[in-house]
Amino acid sequence: MVQNLSINILRIMKKLFIMAALFLVSSTGYSQCNQYYKLKKGTSWAITSYNAKGKLEGKMTQNVVEYKETSSGFEAELQMVFTDDKGEEVMNNTTTLTCKDGVVYFDVNDLVPQAQMEAMQNFEISMEGNGMEIPANLKAGQQLKDAHVIMHIDASPMKMTFKIDVTDRKVVAEENLHTPAGDFNCFKLSQKTSMKTMGTIETKSIEWYAKEVGMVKSESYNKKGKMMGYSILTAYHY
Repeated sequence: MVQNLSINILRIMKKLFIMAALFLVSSTGYSQCNQYYKLKKGTSWAITSYNAKGKLEGKMTQNVVEYKETSSGFEAELQMVFTDDKGEEVMNNTTTLTCKDGVVYFDVNDLVPQAQMEAMQNFEISMEGNGMEIPANLKAGQQLKDAHVIMHIDASPMKMTFKIDVTDRKVVAEENLHTPAGDFNCFKLSQKTSMKTMGTIETKSIEWYAKEVGMVKSESYNKKGKMMGYSILTAYHY
């Protein structure tokens, strides 16, 4: 039973990290707080995920329902809807996205799909570490800072710790990318991710970021270099 619960937790935490990766971004030197997130009330976008063979796996749609500027950035309330490969809703939640002094962050607890976390309803979850930084001025060949996240789960008497390290981050190139949401000039980044708990899962990912829009596409590979899947921006409205 403990083993099955641990496996379920691992799957959920992997999904949470994928979602978190869309937000754990910081930059400096931009008057709108963060050059990769230009938002206002009504801004919406959708990111669709596929497996390595191009089969639909699900979609995440987000809409800014409230927005206000602060002295150091902004606060935006997002409505987040996740649907599966059949188009059925699996999560509908709100979270607050905050930008302060160039750093965008959110409360990870807002992203926990309650329907999938019933077995963990009495668990205490906390997260610490630093997110992924993206400098204001990127260029090919540039090395970026590593990111480290530790997630603690207290399900007394069982306790688990997930350690996520994102390393070897670098700017591979600057290129134009065509997506269903339009064409974007992007910086192509590569990085390695190691997720440790009862065992270690190592992956590599490539991501494309466009100014004002954020992450436009991502591809994930296993440690042998075989593609596992990809996500792409399929709708965007500012």
